[in-house]
Amino acid sequence: MDATSSMSQRPRALLVLSLDGGGVKGYTSLLILKRIIRTIANDNEIPEPKPCEIFDLIVGTSTGGLIATMLGRLRMSIDECIAQYEVTGQKVFAGHRGTLVKMGRKMAGASFYDIKVLQDEVRKIVQGKGYEVNERMVAKPAKEGDAHECKV
Repeated sequence: MDATSSMSQRPRALLVLSLDGGGVKGYTSLLILKRIIRTIANDNEIPEPKPCEIFDLIVGTSTGGLIATMLGRLRMSIDECIAQYEVTGQKVFAGHRGTLVKMGRKMAGASFYDIKVLQDEVRKIVQGKGYEVNERMVAKPAKEGDAHECKV
């Protein structure tokens, strides 16, 4: 085997999107991602793809995990995710904007935001996409017609 043929047999590199947490800062991550996807689409003269059609793995911490679930597992477009994040963010992060409130909650060992409100909002999102609330969110093979499998 020559060098060229051995290179062509290498596995394709995985494309991973990692989203940080940070409450409402997740909105900024979505806007940056939107700009990147739009640039890719314009440069290649194609319609804007969903992140789940590009990335092999989408991961996140805290609110980044919520965004990863919406983009990857629920296969939302960035515009759908932004719209949902605006609604969810207003409900989850309202009243917790003050630095002193955040510092006090952190010192007390509590999360910055009311976990019950976040859980309720995640349930609504999942149900809105046609899933059962208690359905396990495990990776499944791509559905027929899906060109790409994305894991979260």
